[in-house]
Amino acid sequence: MGYLFFTLILVLLATIAYAAPAPAATTTRPPTGKATISTIAVDNPSVDTDGSGCRSGSVGVAFSSDNTYLTIIFDDFQAAIGPKAGDYKKRAFCRVNVTMIVPGWAFDVSSVDFRGYVNLAKGTNASIVSRWKWIDLKSGLDMKGKGNIQKKISGPFEDDFLLHKDGELADNEDSICSKVSAKFQLSLSASLDASSTTVSGLVKGDSVDAAFGQLLNLNWKKCS
Repeated sequence: MGYLFFTLILVLLATIAYAAPAPAATTTRPPTGKATISTIAVDNPSVDTDGSGCRSGSVGVAFSSDNTYLTIIFDDFQAAIGPKAGDYKKRAFCRVNVTMIVPGWAFDVSSVDFRGYVNLAKGTNASIVSRWKWIDLKSGLDMKGKGNIQKKISGPFEDDFLLHKDGELADNEDSICSKVSAKFQLSLSASLDASSTTVSGLVKGDSVDAAFGQLLNLNWKKCS
């Protein structure tokens, strides 16, 4: 229930906040039928003793019913600092690798909408960064078509936030279609600092649903 509610809120706010059309892209309609996520692998490298990340099974990835966007939900991804931090650390990092099956089709990410929640006392600062890219399965090398989105906030501040960022589109059909057998990787990081040990800060999913969420708008291409 929470996953569906959060996705609906994210889509609604993205539509309201960014009514302007995305950059010029192909007019190809998305593929019909079900696009399949074949694997979701969480890569949580050691950050340091002040960091935490995500665990296997805590990340959800799903295509919309019409395949126009991809939603990635990070459950229980939080960073906190100060007396109210509890068990959370001042840094959090998660990297997700997604492989999918959509025979004869490939896509770029035309834009991203990202939603979360920040509660910062005066004297605390937060930095939230997300990056996405394609990786060739055979060579392991990065491919064209990547992007990043970043938000820096200083306290006092308490509110949900919604960010929008256009992606980097491949410059030709061959570049897009080379991603038919590629891996999509997205990373999310949050870090906090404070001017003293007496002030608190928190970064998490929105105030209604504790999950971070990213909605990736897709630019599809039919490949031979």
